Amino acid sequence: MNRTLSVRFAFGIVFLSVLSALIIGSIFSALDPAILSGAKPGLPTYFAMFIGQSFLVVPVMIFLLRKNYSLTKSLRFNPVSMNTVFATFFLSLGAMVISDEINMLVNMVIPTPDSFLQIEAMLTPDNPLSLVLLIFTIVILAPVGEEILFRGFLQKYLENAWGDITRAILFSSLFFAVIHFNPYWMIQIYFLGILLGFLAWRTNSIIPCIIFHIIINGTSLLFASMGESFEALIIWHGHINPLILIVGGYLFWFGVKQLKTGQEG
Repeated sequence: MNRTLSVRFAFGIVFLSVLSALIIGSIFSALDPAILSGAKPGLPTYFAMFIGQSFLVVPVMIFLLRKNYSLTKSLRFNPVSMNTVFATFFLSLGAMVISDEINMLVNMVIPTPDSFLQIEAMLTPDNPLSLVLLIFTIVILAPVGEEILFRGFLQKYLENAWGDITRAILFSSLFFAVIHFNPYWMIQIYFLGILLGFLAWRTNSIIPCIIFHIIINGTSLLFASMGESFEALIIWHGHINPLILIVGGYLFWFGVKQLKTGQEG
């Protein structure tokens, strides 16, 4: 298989993985009567999200296992130091603040329509079991599955095929942003994808990426559940409060500095 076909094949596997998750999730979500009535999503929708996200890595895993490839090496499941974990924690907190400000700046130019904002209603289920499924899906399954797929498999594949780290990070991150199917948050997601790609390359592991992704998704879900009362504390004239933005910028810088120190050590 030549290099061009190898790259196409890698993107094809990732596309198949995303498509299978969407199809399986859609089949189960069709069982929710709330979908047709326009009411708040019910338990079947959250179960569908859980099942769909669970299938995200199945095609990649089947491919690697059939080829007898090492999952640890192929997906960059390499151990990291506590200093790297420490650096990742602060880096992710800073990135969360910066990405939210980016999203607000983009929203000033391209306002997000109400139809997309209604997605936020899914983040506050009334049923306790739905809430458990939502938390587990968004905070655990999504970070693990997406990092395995994009930073573990695709980016590493592109790095080896192209021999160009920057190009591999940029293209895998772009694909990562596109498959979220939300053009109004695409710049924010692309920014986070590039950071995750850099983190995977710098540490040669997707474990920091999973930690980063868990923190981003977990805090986003927490903030969404707190509603407008929390927004009043962090928003200032349509932007992130300058003090919070400064703290976020410092945490970001500190995380990158600690990451470099740990890798040099």
